Amino acid sequence: MIPPMVMWIKIQWFGIWIPLFLLWPIVLVLLLLFLPLAFLGMAIAGRLSKFWVVLRIILAAYSMVCSVRGLQIEIQKENRTLEIYLP
Repeated sequence: MIPPMVMWIKIQWFGIWIPLFLLWPIVLVLLLLFLPLAFLGMAIAGRLSKFWVVLRIILAAYSMVCSVRGLQIEIQKENRTLEIYLP
């Protein structure tokens, strides 16, 4: 499963591509920094069995982000338009 790499946002006549692939390395680094700290904190607190719950929540969140590929939102109200597309 691959998360969306770009996002197209169009507000009325102005449209812009947002490169999400630049965001994913930052998220990965933050996750790699957070997991050992969470593991250590849970080990100190005696809640090491809850670490697997946290890991499953992170994997479920990743799966949810990957499933939004192809999402298209179009909102039109009078003379205003908003479009969001994740190819």
